[in-house]
Amino acid sequence: MYLFLEEVSEVNEDTEYNPSKEYLVKAIQQLVREKGLTSIDEDFETPFVHPMITIQKWVEELKTAVKETLLKNPH
Repeated sequence: MYLFLEEVSEVNEDTEYNPSKEYLVKAIQQLVREKGLTSIDEDFETPFVHPMITIQKWVEELKTAVKETLLKNPH
């Protein structure tokens, strides 16, 4: 998940949606809900906005959330 976010941050607005990465998008959405990141979660729920747009918008915050999760549970 973190590597995916790193890739997004490197090319951000030029990131193209790859359906094979959908499982990562879903995992990020789940992590956001579990961590109670309501602003990001609300953006994921915005009608007609693809989740990749939200990931691009919040990529730095998402990377921090993933890092924190990995530090708490490295497995």
